Amino acid sequence: MKTLKLFAAGLLALASATLASATTTIHIVGSTAFRSSVHAAIINMLNSPTCAYSGSALSKAGQATFTGTLKSGNSAGQTVIIEADWTGSTGGIQSVAQSSPAVTKPFLTTGNTMTSVSLSGTAGSYTFNGGNNVAAVTTSSSTCEVVSPEVTMSDSFQGSSIFTGTVVLTAISNTTTASEATLVDNVVGVVPFEWVRGNSNTFDGTTTASSNFANVANITTQQAIDLLNGGLPLSQFTSNAADDAAGVFVFGRDEDSGTRLDTFAETGFGIQSTPDQYQPTVGTGTLAGVITALNPWPSNAVNSITYSAGHSGYNSGGTLAGDLGRLTTPSLASFVIGYLGTGDAATAIAAGGVALTYNGVTYSPTAVQQGQYTFWSYEHLMYLNTYSGVGKDAALALAAQIHSVDAAQAGVLLSTMTVGRGVEGGPVTFVGLGNSPF
Repeated sequence: MKTLKLFAAGLLALASATLASATTTIHIVGSTAFRSSVHAAIINMLNSPTCAYSGSALSKAGQATFTGTLKSGNSAGQTVIIEADWTGSTGGIQSVAQSSPAVTKPFLTTGNTMTSVSLSGTAGSYTFNGGNNVAAVTTSSSTCEVVSPEVTMSDSFQGSSIFTGTVVLTAISNTTTASEATLVDNVVGVVPFEWVRGNSNTFDGTTTASSNFANVANITTQQAIDLLNGGLPLSQFTSNAADDAAGVFVFGRDEDSGTRLDTFAETGFGIQSTPDQYQPTVGTGTLAGVITALNPWPSNAVNSITYSAGHSGYNSGGTLAGDLGRLTTPSLASFVIGYLGTGDAATAIAAGGVALTYNGVTYSPTAVQQGQYTFWSYEHLMYLNTYSGVGKDAALALAAQIHSVDAAQAGVLLSTMTVGRGVEGGPVTFVGLGNSPF
């Protein structure tokens, strides 16, 4: 009997050791505008975190993988691998919610060299330290995992997207009916956006068509709607008849983007309305890096849905930001304005763009908190209602960390808001400090 008890105790110890050493991988997709907050929160929720990423910096990386043990929650002490691929909020909702046909994404794996990563400073002004910058993966990469994600970050409610039931996907060569599950929604912060006008200078140091574009400092909701409807003459910004012949057009995001959805909602253009967004032609040789022409964005397929010319746009806020900073040719006689998350807006401004006030109000966290600046939405962490175990515990720990601390890195903490709204673009109403509905 004693031998049997010892044998059973040994099995229990072995089982406990196996459980303790198990590693769970969580795959996250979604909002590019909020990724710096998510990366900061992951680092803060893990013991001894390590990281590999692909991008100009970890705070702006398009893909990142983290390892470590959870500091808190029901699965504290468990080892997790968190793999992120940031391609846009709406696309993230589709990837997690759509089970048939499944939407897969490529993720950096621990096959890439992982190095320690940390933060310095405080939330809202973190400096990211360490991590290994690696090349972007493709679906054929040996250090790539192609799977369906379990968690997504979104700048919008699932109900505001088209992925809330049965959808007919019209691809280049076929039509497929897809269905989506309802996701569990955790509202974790506020994500603000900005309008940024493009560089007003040409590569030879002159102005494009009129120096008056350099004086454009504000955009109204009506001007934004006109931009999205195909553009407008510069004179509608300047009130100068001499600017009638100069066109102003919009650089915008593709259909995967929550920034796009929120912009269309906030301005009243309409979430599912058809825009006319533009793509630059960038020169070579002596005109290398210079915008030489603007044309409607070409017909494009995004996650098996095909869109007509002008409807689509950039799949990266960072790329859009870079193009806003480009010089132009003197003969172009056209100007551009774009909409961006605040992190990408900062990149555009550093490259040569200029932030615009929105309806006369300058963006600042305080202006958002007090209800003066309304170009913002709620940030959400969502997962399938069937998600369970260590993965779900990690998702909840991440949501709590963002909500309590790290939303300030890319946006605004809910606890600091004195106003709220019920839906993207909806009325902003006073609720009182600390009385956010979420």
